[in-house]
Amino acid sequence: MDSVTIKILLFNDTNITCSKPLLWTQAVIDNTKSQFYACVIASVTHLVFWFQIIFCSSLRQRSLLWIYSYLITDIFLLVRFSFSYIVHTTSTECKPSRAWILFTCYFEAILDNYLNITEIYILLALNICRYVRIAYNRNVYQVDMKRLILTQFGIYLVPLVVFIVEFLFGWTQIKELISDSCDVFYTNVYIQVFSTIFGYALPMFLNVLVIYVSVRHVHLTSTLQPTQHHVSAREKYHRLLVIQFLCFYFIWGGLWSPYVIISQVSFSDHNVMYTVMLLSFIQIAFDPIIIAALDVRFWHEWRKIWIYIKNTIFFNRANRRRIQPLTTNSN
Repeated sequence: MDSVTIKILLFNDTNITCSKPLLWTQAVIDNTKSQFYACVIASVTHLVFWFQIIFCSSLRQRSLLWIYSYLITDIFLLVRFSFSYIVHTTSTECKPSRAWILFTCYFEAILDNYLNITEIYILLALNICRYVRIAYNRNVYQVDMKRLILTQFGIYLVPLVVFIVEFLFGWTQIKELISDSCDVFYTNVYIQVFSTIFGYALPMFLNVLVIYVSVRHVHLTSTLQPTQHHVSAREKYHRLLVIQFLCFYFIWGGLWSPYVIISQVSFSDHNVMYTVMLLSFIQIAFDPIIIAALDVRFWHEWRKIWIYIKNTIFFNRANRRRIQPLTTNSN
């Protein structure tokens, strides 16, 4: 069974008109320009963030495994949109090869859903690791690194297997609209419900649950009188972890959730889809800024850079004041 439904006759024998099936209409291009600008801004913010990682060795830590995995997924989402935008705004072929159409459709339809699912499970893994650190004072990045790597591999593998099974059994298909992007739709309502639960409801519920037990643990421990200074400092650090993740999760959920929910239920209103897609790209643009702003390790690096720049400027000004040009009297 062909899992791609293309609503246009690409392989007919008539040459009366040139349909250019991969080329977006001007209306679609106009509607996606705001997403394109958001994608450009997001690329700049991510580029600045990763340059900081390259030049600051103190930020290359195991404890940042899930954060960097999440941001790398953001980059793949930007690559996916850039590829789709370039293809659909430059393709002028009247009859592109079926292999190229299939590749384009699968790439832009499946990759988007796949990456969004992996992102939410990466955040769940990050949340669980922080809860273990808060509740049991256990640094899993030092003692359980092998398990974390296996977990990361599973996060990438399981959604891919689910997609493959759904397509093999014909429960999921890809539909290409005329001069528009390809999209995933479900032929089985039970599979659609399962995909919504697996790709959004379940990980969101687990994330909220882990956040709740983390907040509850911090609240219970804060009511006890600390007997030692290092215990009090540890509690402050745990409280900071909870506040950081609550702030990030609130912003992330508000910008990301609408797009995932609508894409899972195969929403057909294009104006709504364009709006929620724009929100998702705004979230991608803000991700490195929010993460860096909420993590004290990045604040320390920014402070070092600021002190270095300030000292350099002050040193150069002081030298210019001390070193004056020599003048001679010709008389």
